[in-house]
Amino acid sequence: MRTRLRGQKTAYHHGDLRRGLMDAAMTLIDIRGRHALTMREAARRAGVSEAAPYRHFANLDELLGAVALEGYEMLIGDLEAVGSTKAVKEAYLAFARDFPGRYELMYGRLGDRKSATRRKRLAAEVAELTERAGGLAALHGEASLAQAGLTP
Repeated sequence: MRTRLRGQKTAYHHGDLRRGLMDAAMTLIDIRGRHALTMREAARRAGVSEAAPYRHFANLDELLGAVALEGYEMLIGDLEAVGSTKAVKEAYLAFARDFPGRYELMYGRLGDRKSATRRKRLAAEVAELTERAGGLAALHGEASLAQAGLTP
């Protein structure tokens, strides 16, 4: 189950800085897209200094990779929580609709090699979970067309 709604503002409150930065990054990506995210903006939204993010992420590519991987984990959780073929399809399409920026990031080019390698395994797991609902390629195509406004 999702713990954060798209567009919800985040704030870091002395504790898990990595989590605060991730929440800030995910929110910004879902609202304005991948290209709106900078390390400076993630720090600002988390309420920390501009240098603080570098304690957890070497660079922006690493932060983007972490957000993409968490998106896959959320999607996998959503798909595992449903039973029927129709519910798998609905869960996949709902994730893409609810988190458009994150969804685009998940299937876009990742600059962080470690994240890109792990993403292959997670994408394979999503493919396996969506096989009975038409497969990953078909669902991704439908979700992408919907995001582009090309479906009724």
